[in-house]
Amino acid sequence: MSRRGLSAGWGAGVCLGLALAAGRAAESTAAQSAGPAGGSSGQPAASAPAWPALPKDVPLGPGRLDIGAEERLRYEYSDNFEPRRYGTGEDDHLLLARTRLSLDYRLPENAHAFVELQDARFFLSDLKQEDWAVSCPHYDVLDLKQAYAEWQYILGSPLGLKVGRQVISYADNRVFGLGEWGNVGRYWWDAAKLTLSLDPVQIDLLHGQRVISDQRALNNDHYPYRMTGLYAQWKHLPAKVDTFYLNRYATHDSLKGEEPGKGGENRHTLGVAVDGVWRNVWDYGGTVAGQFGTRAQDDIRACGLNLRGGYTFDAPWSPRLGAQFTYASGDSDKTDGVRETFDNVFGAVDIPYGRMRFLCWMNMEQYQLNASVKPTKTTKFWVDYHIFRLAEAEDAWYWTSGSAARRDATGAPGKELGQEIDILFNWKVSKRFDWLCGYCYFFPGDFIRQTPGDDCGADWFFSQVTMSF
Repeated sequence: MSRRGLSAGWGAGVCLGLALAAGRAAESTAAQSAGPAGGSSGQPAASAPAWPALPKDVPLGPGRLDIGAEERLRYEYSDNFEPRRYGTGEDDHLLLARTRLSLDYRLPENAHAFVELQDARFFLSDLKQEDWAVSCPHYDVLDLKQAYAEWQYILGSPLGLKVGRQVISYADNRVFGLGEWGNVGRYWWDAAKLTLSLDPVQIDLLHGQRVISDQRALNNDHYPYRMTGLYAQWKHLPAKVDTFYLNRYATHDSLKGEEPGKGGENRHTLGVAVDGVWRNVWDYGGTVAGQFGTRAQDDIRACGLNLRGGYTFDAPWSPRLGAQFTYASGDSDKTDGVRETFDNVFGAVDIPYGRMRFLCWMNMEQYQLNASVKPTKTTKFWVDYHIFRLAEAEDAWYWTSGSAARRDATGAPGKELGQEIDILFNWKVSKRFDWLCGYCYFFPGDFIRQTPGDDCGADWFFSQVTMSF
């Protein structure tokens, strides 16, 4: 076996070995507690080593302190793609390690201060840190992930305030998400959130800047735009209903549009998200959003849609079948001065549009079928099948970064982008230990086969363990 093959086997073996070892420890603990044959032995149970935990609820001055940590290890094998592009013609092995340490100091009257440090590194890969000038999705040595102060129900009022570096997510992370799959993480915000909690609705007013993850220095810089939002979560309805307004305002004037000249961007997104269950067996949900504003000298007119539903059978293993449709408008005319390409807003791209992360919510149609079973309370096996098409053949295939992966302005290659199948397994070994693994394959469609670049398929395998303390 080659040295490269040994490295690959070692990376996957570490993740699998940790999961199995934790599983055996959990089973041993349960068996020793129950006694012979699962019943009481009449004798004190033999003590089993507990999963290590850091100090919690420690008295300190006027408040109490929780110390937490999380370690995540993931091995990946990829063929014919890498984080920046499709069609590399090469395979690669990657071992990702991410460590987080947090301090949560809780004060009386619903106030607390939270600090979280993060260290993200990668090994085995042919990719190098220098391949990314500033932000590397795999690497950011010891930096400040979160540092905020929060006070809810201030002096008994319905008002709350959260100020500082923080992560922000709502609903299914499609409009405002974490982007947690990446080793470094997609979205960090220096922001303020003012909350008004009333009986029928909770309203959050948001304003902030997105933090640039800088592999060379501390993360003190920001992307050249500002975010303002109003997010309302309605209560006492048959389903969860959220309404939102988000504004992204560019703080520079270097963008090019269809019309001559350069300018900034002032993009408004208005929409609603729904999530519900009917008769305990049907689940349904969706998001509808419209966008308007200006980009450089162009007007913005775009829309996005997601509809989903599923049925869970009353049978052993709780089998579920589901389907989804996702749409994001594209631009069919690059000369009319109207930008019709829907923008991904601040949403995650790691789960909604295929686990291989070849698309974002821009100029796309996605038809998805899901099937899952739960053999035990702590395990889940599921398969997702995706069909990807371009909404407009004359517009681009947009990568997860929002940049154009390929484009043919004539529209001749058509709209068929490709298909993807994801096979995944999750085992929640214990409250503090989780194992997730999967295999995925992408079948290129006519658009990829008829545009410049590699037209072969791509496959991907990963095995990940997450340990919290």
